[in-house]
Parts: sequence; C-alpha cells; structure tokens
Amino acid sequence: MHSVQNLISKLSASFDDLSHNERRIAQEILDDPAGITTMTSQNLAQQCGVSQSSIIKFCKKIGLSGFPALKITLSAEIARTQSAEQIHGDIFSNDPLSAVAQKMYNSKVSALSETLKLNSTDDFSIAVEKLTAAKRIIILGVGGSALVSSDFASKLTKLGKAVISGSDAHVHLANLARFGPEDLLVLISYSGKSKELLVAAEYAHQHNIPILRLTGPNAIDNTNSNEFTLRCVASENLVRSSSIATRTAQLAITDLLFILFAQKEADMPAKIQDSQNVVNRLR
Repeated sequence: MHSVQNLISKLSASFDDLSHNERRIAQEILDDPAGITTMTSQNLAQQCGVSQSSIIKFCKKIGLSGFPALKITLSAEIARTQSAEQIHGDIFSNDPLSAVAQKMYNSKVSALSETLKLNSTDDFSIAVEKLTAAKRIIILGVGGSALVSSDFASKLTKLGKAVISGSDAHVHLANLARFGPEDLLVLISYSGKSKELLVAAEYAHQHNIPILRLTGPNAIDNTNSNEFTLRCVASENLVRSSSIATRTAQLAITDLLFILFAQKEADMPAKIQDSQNVVNRLR
C-alpha cells in the first residue's frame, strides 16, 4: 500500500506531467489530504470540476484500486503522523533514513525540473545580457536568499565583474544611492515581499537603475520596463524548517547564469585562473 508521504512526493514530482484534469485532482490531494478522507468520489469530482470517472481513473493511474483505497491510504498515514513531528515538508520525525533521503531527493529534483520549465532560453539570454552590460552590480537577498546572493556574487567576481554583496541591507541601500542606469540591481527573494528588497526596488525605479529579479512563481509581476524577472519553483507548501528546495532552485538559476556568462567571453578561463592564483597565495 502507498503511504500518503510517498503519494505526496510522487504527485509533487510528477505534477507537471499530469493532464489538466489530473492536476486539479492532485492539487486537491496535496492541499488537504485529511479533507479527502471525508469526501465521496462524487464530492471530489464536483470540487475539482471533473467527472466521477476521472477520479477513478486517476486513482488507478497512481497505483490504487479506486477511491476507497485512496481514502484508506490517506487515513492510515494521517493516523500515523499524528504521533510524529513534521520536520520539513512531508518528512516526519519517525521516517527511516531511506525515506528521508528519497523525499529530500524528490523535493530537490522537482524544484530543478519545475524551475527549468518555467524559464525560457530567451529569458536566460536576456538576463545574461543585463549582467554583461552592467558596469557595477549589487546583489541583495535576505534570509536564506542571502546565502544564494553571496554565492552568486563570489562567482561573478571571479569573472571580473564589480559586485557588491553581503548581509547588511543598509550598506546595500547606501551603495545603491551611487548607482545609475549603467549599473544593475539583482534582487533575490522567493516571496518578493521582503521590505529591504521593496525599498531597493522602489529607489531603483525612481532613478532608472536596471533590475534583475529572481523570485517565486506567485510573486506579483512588475510592469516597469527597466526590470526583468526570472522565476524558480519549490514545492515546500507544508512545514518548512529551512528553505532547502527553494535554495536548490535559486542556485540552479544563478549557477546557469554564471556558466552562460563565462561562455560569452573568450578570456573567461584565464580570468577565473587569475583569481584563483591570487587566492592560492594565502596557502
């Protein structure tokens, strides 16, 4: 029998491969597994706007004999997890190591796959052009995104870019006051709602400073013509002890931008080696 944790992981990982109607059903299960146990197949069909036969077909597609089997599977796992602490996402305190490893792996793979699908090759080309054209760059991220911004800044510095990064948003805002249209502000935030980033973006808009934003799929779009957005996806919709899948998705994008940027310049390998040679003097 499937456990709901395996079912949720499976549905999350394969969500984009499902048909439109199957996605509706899967989303209902992901959003409220306990609620499904109180429904009939007809109730769920009405909730999802699909036929009752679609519910049965979906259950069989995911390896269950029918809707009653789905309810039993969900009920059994909910009862089990009531005595277990939810650590992160669908990982519980009494999960065996093998299950934790598989769930973590599935979460990361899903984040990478969904993020790649969300951004086109043209999107990445535009982002690299903005990085290339910038005289100076400020990379600002807070919380878990600060780790990503620091890593990205380190990589770009090796390629000869003048990059300002760090964890002190006040320093960033002070430096931003000396930026202009020939520079670039990079904002990294999954929610897009961090106050520090909102203040920085507002100032950049007022002074025609280009913005490259890396954010989540549900962040509000900005219609400012001087701003460009890349998006990442992370299915951490339950308990989050840390933004693990989010950072995985963010780092995938910044790493790709780094490689694409390096690919554009013929002397980039030499620049990287020069920077490494200087660091090696500390050994």
